[in-house]
Amino acid sequence: MGPGGVPFHTVWKRTRIDRPRVMVLCDVSGSVAPVAHFLLMFIYALADVLAGIRSFAFSNTTIEVSDLLARHDIDQAAERVMQAAGFGASDYGRSLAAFADLALGAITRDTTVIVLGDARGNRNEPRVDLMQAIFARASRVIWLNPEPRALWGSGDSDMPRYQPYCHQATSCNTLDQLERVMDEMLRSQR
Repeated sequence: MGPGGVPFHTVWKRTRIDRPRVMVLCDVSGSVAPVAHFLLMFIYALADVLAGIRSFAFSNTTIEVSDLLARHDIDQAAERVMQAAGFGASDYGRSLAAFADLALGAITRDTTVIVLGDARGNRNEPRVDLMQAIFARASRVIWLNPEPRALWGSGDSDMPRYQPYCHQATSCNTLDQLERVMDEMLRSQR
């Protein structure tokens, strides 16, 4: 009788769903030139599906390309990215330092960082400390390397140095491999 004959009052609670935050760092240097368009298409498709993705491209300079990908179709965007940052000699250490300056403060426990590149730094300092800092801050660090795993560590490849600071590191240079990686990534998020 206290609530006027109504056994209970319904109360609707809004559950806030945090959307995943994604940052992508993409190598567009000369060593990945044959697959650079493929990697940029991946970022473009990802940005189309996930709102708020931040995308960066580098070779010997690092730039944020989120706006380019949002304003242009994939062919125009890829051309502009390659003009601005493509085909140089990659320096992963310098690129990670620039990425840290641009985005490290925005990486939180809700952020997934995806690195697309072959980890060939032309014998420059790899700055593994920065990869470790990204790993410590992010929810997940995923490295998609277009080279076969057998080539990791050969020549000027620093992939074995970076791999301990990745939750997932895999070879990915075909659509089938990309689909498998994305399925695994989505399955692990559930």
